[in-house]
Amino acid sequence: MSLYLLGGLATAPLFMESFRSALHGVLGREGYEVATSELLFPYGNWSRGVVPQIWEIGRDMRRSPRKTGRSIGGRRTVAAIGESRHRLGLSASGGGRTILVGHSGGGVAAVHAAMQLMEQSSKGRSPLVVMIGSPRCRIPVQLRQSVLYVYATPAGTPSSGGRIADMICKLGTFGGWGGGSSVDFAGRAPRRSFPGWNHNKYGPAGACGVPIVGWHPDYFREQAPYVNGMGLSNQWLTLHAVWEWLRGKI
Repeated sequence: MSLYLLGGLATAPLFMESFRSALHGVLGREGYEVATSELLFPYGNWSRGVVPQIWEIGRDMRRSPRKTGRSIGGRRTVAAIGESRHRLGLSASGGGRTILVGHSGGGVAAVHAAMQLMEQSSKGRSPLVVMIGSPRCRIPVQLRQSVLYVYATPAGTPSSGGRIADMICKLGTFGGWGGGSSVDFAGRAPRRSFPGWNHNKYGPAGACGVPIVGWHPDYFREQAPYVNGMGLSNQWLTLHAVWEWLRGKI
């Protein structure tokens, strides 16, 4: 396995380190050999100006499924993965399954990078992608079954079909013109729309709400006050949701 975690807008250098370590550990305990697990910053970390990062993420969010190859964050991610594999002496395909976990704008870059990696792969096998607290972007049809979308719901609510508590998850769109069900990815009834508009035409096949304490920056918190009444931290809840999906896909 090759595991890469992608930060979003103006992210602290070690913001996802604890989650990376925890997911790496779960994979190892389940018997999977993890060839590499790294943190990547497709739009830069908090040492880079915020305005150019917002511009790049916004531009990538609006890309059509046919133009993922032009993605700024996607191309940087693919380049960083290539350098990592070369440094470790791995094959171009990484020698196994690739997992991309992106938070916020990093989830958009993860989708676009996964499409590029799949097109480069001789086997045409898609990486597994987890978008956590990410704005919506149009996911290519070839990737939909390989993408999980994780969003925050208010603490104490059901994890399925709950109200979205992370406003970043309401930005962007999964929609497109065409037939098919327009039911929202969170299971809600379709909203009023123009004829022929499908709100989830390019949405992920998998979606899961996590009832964390807090919202967008809090998915990976481990200490009080980010612990629910059952003693479960936000990071535990997020990790549990991600692993339950990954286990069925790997």
